Amino acid sequence: MIAARATRWTWLAYGYAALVACALGYGLLGMPVQVSDSLNNILQASQDSPLHLVYNEFYQRGYLRPFLWGLIRLVFDLSQGHYFEWFRGWHVGQVAVLAGLFVALLRVRRAADAAVVPLGLAALVGIHTFSGTIREAFPINTFMTILLCCYASAWLALGTPRWWRDVAAALLLVFSALTVESGLLIAVIFVAAWLAGARGISRAGVVAQVALVAGYFVLRFVVLGVGAPGLDERASGFGFGVLDRNQLTARFGANPLPFYAYNIAASLSSLFFSEPSGGTFQITQRVLAGQASTLNLVSVGVSALGTALILGYVWSRRAEWRARRFTADDQLVAIFFAVAAANAAICYAYTKDVILSPAGAFYALALAVAARHYIARASQTAVRTAAAGVVLVLLSSGWGFRAVAAQIDLRHAAEATRVEWAYVDRWLGDQGVAPTTDQGRAIVTHLQEDAIWNHPVRPRLAGDWLEMFEP
Repeated sequence: MIAARATRWTWLAYGYAALVACALGYGLLGMPVQVSDSLNNILQASQDSPLHLVYNEFYQRGYLRPFLWGLIRLVFDLSQGHYFEWFRGWHVGQVAVLAGLFVALLRVRRAADAAVVPLGLAALVGIHTFSGTIREAFPINTFMTILLCCYASAWLALGTPRWWRDVAAALLLVFSALTVESGLLIAVIFVAAWLAGARGISRAGVVAQVALVAGYFVLRFVVLGVGAPGLDERASGFGFGVLDRNQLTARFGANPLPFYAYNIAASLSSLFFSEPSGGTFQITQRVLAGQASTLNLVSVGVSALGTALILGYVWSRRAEWRARRFTADDQLVAIFFAVAAANAAICYAYTKDVILSPAGAFYALALAVAARHYIARASQTAVRTAAAGVVLVLLSSGWGFRAVAAQIDLRHAAEATRVEWAYVDRWLGDQGVAPTTDQGRAIVTHLQEDAIWNHPVRPRLAGDWLEMFEP
């Protein structure tokens, strides 16, 4: 169970998390609301009443995400025309809460606990599964919302037993599952934590989680007939290239099981080794061609080293795990492996880095736990201390490198977004979604002025050193 008493190291860790959130927030506030994925969603959400909007989303083909649209409409109404401030402000707030929950789950009480916080947060920010939760918006990043729900679920599960935790757990699952499909991972977190000895929610609460998941599938496939995305929904990475919808149907239409198995395996490999990305072995292809960048090599190297450290932690705890004697750290690592398996399974239809973001977020926690354990064990002898120092320096510098690359990528994305706004009328025409009402045209004009005039581009970074951070 998570201890309640805080120390100076606790507040130091929260202070560092606040600095990380401020750095990410600075990057986010330099990016206008996007054209693709965001503008059309804002226009669509503004055209109907909130209740009718949510109701209609229960009957969409292939997707069941009514609460996502309800949340977009809520922030739209709260903004009162200040779209950039509210949608971007919401995103920054999400980042701040996520960083705070990371520290809360790590239970920082001692100096050794605080020492691994920078490594864990660098992994959280730098892992490729996290970049989409920062760079994309929709205009509210639904995957960031799910990350918050996942961390909140772990906090509930690992806490002191209280009746209200069961209620909160049920509400959290309903909200998450009806926001995006990966919200079903909330139930996986509660079940995995309970099996690992956590009793934040009761046995009845766990049973309720299983019942709610069953009810979700009945609602989706039997009552509403929403179904699931098919092969012809979108292009997908496969091997060293991308197959379009027609190619996917022609190749796997008769038997999609090999394609689904590939997606699951590729998702697991991507999580543990940062390769492939989006189902495509891009880094491997570049290595074979002698064109791999510094970032490519660092990404794979620190992911493999981090994975080895996590597996080493599990191996060192194997006797206690077999005897079902789990510490709070064990429970976090167990949750990570459960979420990793379930998250990869969710990616069966198509794999995308951002869909794996819940597993990536728990990877960062598991890495911090493993590093903390490694530090404690390494202090026993001089040789172990020296080896631990080398490993932790490599991990910290590598994940820090990836975190810096994520910030630079965010800056590049901001520049690209402003270019999109310069040609927004053409984009709306090409997509066939040009607004036909005065309100819709006013929204487009307001957001365009915001992007180009009210929030001008920041000075461009220059120098050969930037090449190291290019993918």
